[in-house]
Amino acid sequence: MEAYPGDVIGLNNPGVFAIGDTIYNGRKLEYEGIPAFSPELFSYLRNPNPSKFKSFQKGVNELREEGAVQIMYSADEAKRDPILAAVGQLQFEVVQFRLRNEYGVETLLEPLPYSVARWVGSGWEALHQAGRLFNTVTVKDSWGRPVLLFRNEWNCQQVEGEHPKLQLKAIAPVTAGQEPEAL
Repeated sequence: MEAYPGDVIGLNNPGVFAIGDTIYNGRKLEYEGIPAFSPELFSYLRNPNPSKFKSFQKGVNELREEGAVQIMYSADEAKRDPILAAVGQLQFEVVQFRLRNEYGVETLLEPLPYSVARWVGSGWEALHQAGRLFNTVTVKDSWGRPVLLFRNEWNCQQVEGEHPKLQLKAIAPVTAGQEPEAL
């Protein structure tokens, strides 16, 4: 196959390509990554059938790689279920449909009562120094970065005002050239 700049081609993804990747020949070329915008809906994704664990994990990882939905995890290591983070309910339905039809896994959604997410620009250390934050829950994104979930915009603004050193961001830091943490 031969392609030229501006050509549109199709490739099978063996699990190594992600949204925004550029395929090139010659010296290394790297663009700034694609930003991840703040989701507004959050749900735990539960796998009620332990015998389907590997299929569930594979499906969740592949859907995350495709960008079908953002995946977050509780900062509490005892809670292992992924948290789906989306901008619309349809994204949840697509994930469940694809897990059922492509991976043979039935899933359950447990909605969470949050509608605002902010990445902590100054990292985990600043978050620990801030101490207990009210009306929020701490999760981590697929890259292990701290994310705060708020019930509403007012709660978010309150924490931003009380803890400006957290540098809360509505758009996730760009992750060009970085791989998500192993799940």
